[in-house]
Amino acid sequence: MLRHLLISALVVSCASSQQEITPIKKEIKVTEKVHVKEVFTGKVTFLEFDTDLENGQYEASCKSLKSKKDYTFKVTVKNQKAQAYLAENYFSQKDKRECFIKNKKFLDLVVSLFPYKKERLNVSKKHIDISKKDLARHLKEKKIRAKVYSKSANYFLFDEPFRVPLNSYITSHYGNQRIFNNKKRAQHLGNDLRAAVGVPIPVSNRGRVVFTGDWFFSGKLVVVDHGMNIFTNYMHLSKILVTEGSIINKGDIVGLAGKTGRVSGPHLHWGAKIYGHNVDGFSLVKASERHFKSTK
Repeated sequence: MLRHLLISALVVSCASSQQEITPIKKEIKVTEKVHVKEVFTGKVTFLEFDTDLENGQYEASCKSLKSKKDYTFKVTVKNQKAQAYLAENYFSQKDKRECFIKNKKFLDLVVSLFPYKKERLNVSKKHIDISKKDLARHLKEKKIRAKVYSKSANYFLFDEPFRVPLNSYITSHYGNQRIFNNKKRAQHLGNDLRAAVGVPIPVSNRGRVVFTGDWFFSGKLVVVDHGMNIFTNYMHLSKILVTEGSIINKGDIVGLAGKTGRVSGPHLHWGAKIYGHNVDGFSLVKASERHFKSTK
C-alpha cells in the first residue's frame, strides 16, 4: 500500500514538474512606442513604424505645443507596418507637435526651418502690376483651385518612386524668396526647369488627371492626383495632351512645354502639393525612394 502511494505521489510530482516547464503559447503583439521625427518647412518626409493596428487607413491628429492649430495626415497600415508622407507648410514656424491615432500617442514631430535663398529678378512692369480685370480672374481661379485639390483617392495610385519630369537645369529653385525689381517680394513654391517651347513633359508618377485648364498666372496646366492627398502640377504648357479623369502612368506625356501665363520666358513650372501644402517636388522624390526601398 505504501509503495503504491509513493509511486502515485511520484507520478503527480513529475506531472506537476512537466507543466511548470512547458511554455504557454501567447499571441505576441507589436508594441507601439513614441517615435521622433523632424520635418523641414516646405519639405516632404516619409514615415514608417511598427504597429499593432489592423490593416487599413487611419487619420493621425497632431496637436501643436506652441499654437492652438491642429494638423492631420493619413496613415496606411499593412502587415503591422504603418506608412505615411509628412508635408510641412513653407510658412510654418519652429514647432513641436504630439501626434495621436485613436487617442494613443505615437509620434513627437519637430518642425525646423529650412534656410531658403533669395533671388533678385528684373521683369517688365506688366508682370508686377495686375489690373482689376486680371485680379478678378485670379480670384475666381483661386476658388476653382481649392476645389481641385479638395478631393483625392484614399489610397496610393502609384507603386514606384516619383521622378523629376525633366533632367534639365533648374532656373529657379523651390522656396527661393523672389525680390522683383528690388521691391516686390514673393516666394517661389515650385521648381522651374529649363525647357524650350514644344519639349514633351512626362508625368512624375502614376495618377489620375483631375484638372486641365488655362489660368492667369499658371497658363495652361495639368494637375494629377496620386492618391492620399499627393498631387503634382505642370504649368506654362503650350499644349495639353491629356484629358480630365484619365489614369496616366509614370512617364506618360501630359503636354508640351511653353510660356503661357505670367512668365518672362519658356520653362516648366513643376509643383507638388500635399495636404494642401505647396512643397518641394525634389523632397517628394527622395521621400518616395525611401518608401519603396523599405518595401523591397
